[in-house]
Amino acid sequence: MDKSKKASSCGEKYGSLPSCAPLSVPFVPAQTGAEPVYAKGAALSRGTLFPGLDLPWKNVVNTDVDTDTPLGELMALCFVINELGLYLDTHADDREALELYTGYVKLMREGMCRYTELYGPLEQTQITQAGYTWLDDPWPWDGERTAR
Repeated sequence: MDKSKKASSCGEKYGSLPSCAPLSVPFVPAQTGAEPVYAKGAALSRGTLFPGLDLPWKNVVNTDVDTDTPLGELMALCFVINELGLYLDTHADDREALELYTGYVKLMREGMCRYTELYGPLEQTQITQAGYTWLDDPWPWDGERTAR
């Protein structure tokens, strides 16, 4: 029998998505706790803070991101803060994760101030003692700046 004329179990013919077919069947692994967690740099390169959620696509693992630079360290801190924020959205009573989150936020704020003093603004809204220097080259993503 020709496949194009054979009816599916819900009455539609092959060749198009049947109206009764589900679009997808998602699988979301349960996240049980905040421990253990990857180090900041590893979390940034792996794409998750939590090893239990680290499910590489087709066994492809990202290479390590260079977090040995001031900008790389800030990128890793911001990533971990976002990951912990998402975790805390569903685990608001996890005091240990909240303490870790507030500690990283403090480190990130201090690091941004230090970076801005040495290299210039990271965000358009940051005004330095030199004035509005946002458009001065190089921009943060153009490569590591030299200290002023």
